[in-house]
Amino acid sequence: MKAQFDNRVMSSLLLFVDHKLLEHGDAFDNHSSYFSKTTQTYANYYNYSAPFKQLVSDVSITGADVMTGVYLDNTFIIPGQSGLNSIDYINGQVNFTSEITGSNRISGDYSVKEFNVYLTTLSEEEILFESKYHVKPKTHQTTTGLAPDSQTFPAVFVKNVSSENVPFSFGGTDQTNFNARLIVLADSAYNLDAACSILKDVVKSNVYFIQDELPFNALGAYTGVAYNYTGLATGSEGDGNAIFLNNALVSKNVAGLNAYNKINPQMHTAFIDYELIIARRPRQFND
Repeated sequence: MKAQFDNRVMSSLLLFVDHKLLEHGDAFDNHSSYFSKTTQTYANYYNYSAPFKQLVSDVSITGADVMTGVYLDNTFIIPGQSGLNSIDYINGQVNFTSEITGSNRISGDYSVKEFNVYLTTLSEEEILFESKYHVKPKTHQTTTGLAPDSQTFPAVFVKNVSSENVPFSFGGTDQTNFNARLIVLADSAYNLDAACSILKDVVKSNVYFIQDELPFNALGAYTGVAYNYTGLATGSEGDGNAIFLNNALVSKNVAGLNAYNKINPQMHTAFIDYELIIARRPRQFND
């Protein structure tokens, strides 16, 4: 099935949240490390992971070290050279077409996000109480890479809550009211307040739809074409290429007093409820 309006909103909102945290909060740290072979492989590639995830992929972020290649035996290579197929920023790993035997042969320089960003369909209870997250290390003391399926926090989970179409004008134009929730998991009260402040203050702005395909392969990995958020999230007000972020409500200490003993004591939590609106003609199926 081809992408519909709700798909466009959620994917664009995810990238909007990620970009705003990085742009306004400088929410990244520059690191260097070796890449270690993971215990899981897929797509017939050999995967080697950093001790961190997610890595910054957006070249529009000033000061961020976006990794475009790695060092193999101290020689810098890019995708297409020496078996390097692609760079998976989300999982913090590199994919090779052939096995690299031995240790400490692959290394790289990169930026690590202070807040990972995920799309989710899980309930708030599942995220807060039933899922296991690992605190993102502050230094690269861990010598082994993270498994592709491991999740680390601080993180922001973006969730579609509800939407409705209400009459707006004659000719079949409706106003779509779209409600999304951001579930913020932070490792300190300071970082929680900072992330909530950024994501609250972007209210009354446009979330531009991504106009072109993201420059990643089927694995969601970089193969040589840079990802630039500001170059993809384009449009002008009123041209139907953006949805307006009309309101943001922040709620903190969302677990409740009786549930605190069920949450990782290192985790500080908040909900940010977004109301987004757009005038559109849904029955023409152009979205």
